Amino acid sequence: MLQYALKELIRRRSRSLLLLFGLVVCTALLAASLSISQAMRNAARQPFQSANADLVVQKELATCPFALVKHAGKLGGIPWSAVEEIRKLPGVEIATGVLELWATSGPEETDRAVVTGLVPEDQHRIGPVKRGEDCCNLADHEVGGRYLNEEDDHACLVEKPYAEKHGLGLGGQVTLGGEPFTVVGTLEAAPGARISAGEVYIPLAKAQDLLGEETVNAIMIRAKDQDAAKAIERELPRIIPVDTAQGEKLVVTNDANVMSSVAGVALLAQSATTWMAALVVGVVFLLVVKSSLASVGERVREIGTMKAVGWRDAHVARLLALESALVGMIGGAVGTATGWGAAWLYTSHTSVQLPSLLNSYPACAQTPPPVDMHFSLAGSGPLVIGAFLVALAIGVISGYLAARRASTLPPAEALRRV
Repeated sequence: MLQYALKELIRRRSRSLLLLFGLVVCTALLAASLSISQAMRNAARQPFQSANADLVVQKELATCPFALVKHAGKLGGIPWSAVEEIRKLPGVEIATGVLELWATSGPEETDRAVVTGLVPEDQHRIGPVKRGEDCCNLADHEVGGRYLNEEDDHACLVEKPYAEKHGLGLGGQVTLGGEPFTVVGTLEAAPGARISAGEVYIPLAKAQDLLGEETVNAIMIRAKDQDAAKAIERELPRIIPVDTAQGEKLVVTNDANVMSSVAGVALLAQSATTWMAALVVGVVFLLVVKSSLASVGERVREIGTMKAVGWRDAHVARLLALESALVGMIGGAVGTATGWGAAWLYTSHTSVQLPSLLNSYPACAQTPPPVDMHFSLAGSGPLVIGAFLVALAIGVISGYLAARRASTLPPAEALRRV
């Protein structure tokens, strides 16, 4: 029966190609829009996964003139007591604060360095130097390189590009804000965006000494689950008040809202494409159903001949259903492959960057900032399969309706056309 169904599709070439084209277009649009949505979600999650954080809390201020040491970019100070209060909230798994600074560097203090102050006991679990393949590892561990510890005073970690730029190795000296620091380790980071990353890392207490404030300017929070994260976010304005009259603003960033600030137009276009794909699916469904039902009317003589030579109603219905299912299967396969290919092409040539608050490298930074959020189609497989199943379902449903109509065709009417 399969061979006969294929012959019928080939014989009715024009109708079959029209149905296939409609299914390919709708499935390709659906597969592409779903895959690109997944790629955007992956890109948004990547920097938060790198930091092992669900929320990043910052205070945005108006810019001020450069000093020997200052808050990076538009970041404002948040009292350390806020971190301690956040740690007591229900649902908080871990919370820490970092202090991202711009500091003069070099023997004559003519260079600028991005310095991030870390809590040594938290650095392996959360933050910009979290140990792991998705973030960072020591490039010189085998020759004595290490991370920061609580006893360190004038010790620092340096990013590998910064170390190569300045010829730094273990025991090398870096001058920050007029004070010398000894390199104890070189950090090698995975490609991709990282929140609050710097060129040099020092203990938080020493960074606060350089700045002259017992503050942090980014708080990273890991929640137990998404419901807990939402509850924590509602408490943040109470814990960290801001003076809006002075231009202060509390900024809470997560993987759900980070893309809106860097790819707003792309999100709108992608949303419109998704709605258009849904509309096309509806139109194609009606087209395929109408065409399948019309084919029954056109094939009354053929159906009568089949019944005259011994075909039963069930056999005729099975043939029509199989033809429609084949159209859905072929159109779905070609459409999903086309849509996934279009999504891969789009994501391969599209990039977005972290908002400046999450990585405040200055324009004069001597090393490239880790701000590129990489699109990835990981996890899009089930979505693509879903798009294929939609096309298959359209074919099966239209085939069922056509088969049902054929089975209710009066035998006398069918035989009269023979």
